[in-house]
Amino acid sequence: MTSSAHIDRGEPPGDGGIGLLDLVAAVDYLRRGIRPEFDVWDAIEEALRWWTTERRSRDTGAPDPDDVWQCNDPLLETLRRVLQVVDEQTDLRVYEVIQQAIRHWTTTMAERYNAGHHWPHPAPRRDVFPGLLGNHHPR
Repeated sequence: MTSSAHIDRGEPPGDGGIGLLDLVAAVDYLRRGIRPEFDVWDAIEEALRWWTTERRSRDTGAPDPDDVWQCNDPLLETLRRVLQVVDEQTDLRVYEVIQQAIRHWTTTMAERYNAGHHWPHPAPRRDVFPGLLGNHHPR
């Protein structure tokens, strides 16, 4: 796990979409072999759990127990823990935490499973449903 417990104020919120594309690409790759049942929501939960564990370790000297998988909804429990940390720390903004957690998760996964290379962004795999986008209705 890389060190993500500090907040990098140099991350503009507008760059969050790039991190989400990286996350989708990493999950797509991991699902094809290493983690076949893994999905985007698992990746978001894992990224936030890593960030929260690191932050708690830095602040208290001991990490939170990694018991979220015992919950019916691990993502919900991890989000509660993230919000608790944000409530306790006045220098944190939720979007910064989420964006940084995702960036560090995708970087770590690229280092471990993609030879340190950036993830190629996925190509569209399906057409847009007719009538939702691209169809202009006369006024």
